[in-house]
Amino acid sequence: MARLLLLGLFVAVVITILAANSHRSQGELEIMQKRTTIHQFYEKELPRVEERWQGDAVQMKERIEFSRILEDRNEVRWPKFNAFLNAQSEFTHFANLLILHNSGQTLFHYGPEAHKIQDNPILPSANWHYSEEAREFYRIYRLPIWLGAEGQGVLLLLKTVNNAAMSAMAAPETHLHLYYHDQILATSNGDNPKLIQPGIKEAHTPSGLLLIQTDIPWPGSGIRPTLIVQRELHVIYPLKEFLLRQLFSVLIITSLIWLGLGRWLTRTIRRVEHLEMAAKDYTQAGLASRVSEQLHIAGAQPDEISDLADAMKKLMHEIESRNLEQKAYLETLSMLEEAVLELSCDGVILHASAGWTKLSHSDDAPGKKLYEYIHSDDRELLQAQCQALSSGEKNYAELRLRLDTESGLHEPWMECRFVCFHDEAGKVAGIRGVLRDITQIHQHEKQITHMALHDALTGLPNRMLLEDRIKVSLRQASRTQLIVGICFIDLDHFKNVNDTLGHNSGDKLLLAIAERLKRQLREGDTVARWGGDEFVLLLPAMNSAQDVREIALKVCEAVQPPLQLEDTELTVTFSMGVALYPDDGEDTETLFSQADRAMFFAKAQGRNQICFFTDMTTKGIDKRELYIQNRLASAINSRQIQAWFQPVISANSGCCTGVEVLARWHDDEQGWISPATFIPIAENLGLIHEIGHQILLASLSAAKRWKESGLNLTMAINVSKRQLFTTNFSERLIEEVAKHQISPAQIILEITESLALLDVDQAATRLQDLKQAGFRIAIDDFGTGYSSLSQLHEMHVDELKIDISFVRRLHEANGLSMTQAIINLARALNLEIVAEGVETAEAASKLRELGADSLQGNYFARPMPAAEFEQWLKNQPYQATRTNTG
Repeated sequence: MARLLLLGLFVAVVITILAANSHRSQGELEIMQKRTTIHQFYEKELPRVEERWQGDAVQMKERIEFSRILEDRNEVRWPKFNAFLNAQSEFTHFANLLILHNSGQTLFHYGPEAHKIQDNPILPSANWHYSEEAREFYRIYRLPIWLGAEGQGVLLLLKTVNNAAMSAMAAPETHLHLYYHDQILATSNGDNPKLIQPGIKEAHTPSGLLLIQTDIPWPGSGIRPTLIVQRELHVIYPLKEFLLRQLFSVLIITSLIWLGLGRWLTRTIRRVEHLEMAAKDYTQAGLASRVSEQLHIAGAQPDEISDLADAMKKLMHEIESRNLEQKAYLETLSMLEEAVLELSCDGVILHASAGWTKLSHSDDAPGKKLYEYIHSDDRELLQAQCQALSSGEKNYAELRLRLDTESGLHEPWMECRFVCFHDEAGKVAGIRGVLRDITQIHQHEKQITHMALHDALTGLPNRMLLEDRIKVSLRQASRTQLIVGICFIDLDHFKNVNDTLGHNSGDKLLLAIAERLKRQLREGDTVARWGGDEFVLLLPAMNSAQDVREIALKVCEAVQPPLQLEDTELTVTFSMGVALYPDDGEDTETLFSQADRAMFFAKAQGRNQICFFTDMTTKGIDKRELYIQNRLASAINSRQIQAWFQPVISANSGCCTGVEVLARWHDDEQGWISPATFIPIAENLGLIHEIGHQILLASLSAAKRWKESGLNLTMAINVSKRQLFTTNFSERLIEEVAKHQISPAQIILEITESLALLDVDQAATRLQDLKQAGFRIAIDDFGTGYSSLSQLHEMHVDELKIDISFVRRLHEANGLSMTQAIINLARALNLEIVAEGVETAEAASKLRELGADSLQGNYFARPMPAAEFEQWLKNQPYQATRTNTG
């Protein structure tokens, strides 16, 4: 009951305050609205008043001019004009007027005030005039008036602005006061001027009536009076009466609540108390069965309290179920090889699961710091992560640590995952973590990482690890201004070892060479296996190029002694190309390219040599070849290497069935440079990939254009050794062909017989992949190598191209018989025959008789650019085969 009474008293106070605020707000709003209304009204009314007074002045002027009295020049015009004004006094609004000459001289005055001010010098320019003697205020209107022979004069009319004028302007319940020169000159209600102040918002009459005030300047410019407008505000609903009604309403409502809800509230409070007792008992005992009676009493009535009691009962059962489930989880977790820890913010173990005892072999962990169990090299890392979690910088941390063991021989590795938990205030209260033994996983990952970065046969670093170490060495050298050497090594005639002694002996030779190379290097140097029989030496932090030369010679001398492989003694030599940072390049790719070019140059000079890239100009290269080497890279970058096309003619029909794509280069200084000159140089300098890719793109673009015009031509493209054995050559070729919407069956890939014999197994595999993709394979320059029938069969080729040397010897018996034998061999293997180098009609006729399928040579057409080839094709009597577009 006391609570209900206090509630009613509180509600009464609140309602009183709210009602007073509402009453005051409404009053302020009403005042503001009425002030705005009267201000807007008189802002519009004053211009209308001014307009009426101006109209009266104009009418007065018109009556005077209509009388024409002022136009007379005799002496009686001013008495006549005075009599006229006396007669008009009942109809005019102006009791005073003056007539001025255009020079400013007063010619006539009428009225007492006009008589007083006729000699006032400011009168001609003033708009208002106040007579202190008569305490009258005038509005002056200045109008031009015709004076007859005297010309244009000025009529000054003085409008009296007095209390009557203010009363005429006043609206109901409105008080108007005219304020000028710090005094009230006229009022509409006869109020005491001393009680009127300009600039205030509210005022009160002597009787206490509230007046809302606003000040409005009189329309016009210059010095002018201010109209003070006061509006009476009658309070319709006084505050006392308003508050009494509200309090009376509150009293009635409180009484009704007191009489009607008292007993209900008593019962309800008792039920709520039972809920409180049940919550306390459950907090202490943790069993829902202990508090079932209190919950039953609280839920006796079907209402919200009963719903709350049911919800509490369900919550208690849910908590008990989760506690049992958590207990089962902990028991299961203790069976696993994972440890669960709860740490304080400073790393002290608060709780530890049974799994921690298995990991740490310690059963007294609570109270100790986790850092005591961690390897000394990893403690700083753990402390940093715990500090980040405790400070709130991180919410989760995952890391790998080693446990500290007494022997130090076996170091168990753990995977740790930590999260921070917070208290009710949102601050970090501690850290929870799960730790798992990953010693075996760590060992396996180390093995996998080693395998990914090292050669499987020799155990040396592979390309990936080598490139990473080179990048590190170059960054260090850029700061220390030292030299870095890149030595590219290729074993001479290593293929002969594999062919004669077998691949096992070849592997043993590579292992022996790798071991000899490692023994000759410094601790910070690297020897890596590049692939096959190629090795790379990384010599960082060298003081001079001479130091690199000395190490290279030392390595060369160490490899030269004979090696004993089973029952065979072998002497191994190699060709080495060396590039230096920063003289030969400043990035990994450039240094590799320069070292590779130097190595190929060393092989070209007879093998078993060391060649520095900077020394290539002094090792026997003539000026023209040196010029070509220097210009070739820029020619490729500027796309000066062009794709030309030589027609391939059907031996039976004489139609053009296809073209062979040939590379051509025209230099601004050297003119046309033969492919026989720049192709081998590109091979040696490692630039053949760029040339081959540019020629391929140009060829496919032409093939696409011809296909769209209806031509069905095959296109033979030469493939070099380096292109064919590149890892992603097949994928890139298939991608480009598909991008240009060309069928692979239209593309013939030509490889030389000698290239196919370099590595029969690898070549056969690559060609088989291309064959399955739909490409056709041709052996170029057939007859110049030493391929056997079994090797030729393994190549999966589609056609043979008879070398030009045999075609030129058709007139000889031996040449004719060799050509016939090649054609018969191709027929036996179901291969097509293309004879290249046909330069005479006799040779073409003979090859047709021998059974050649297609002919190619200058007799039919020389190689030409695409545009010339298209024009040549249009001029042929037999057009090329066209695609059926119908």
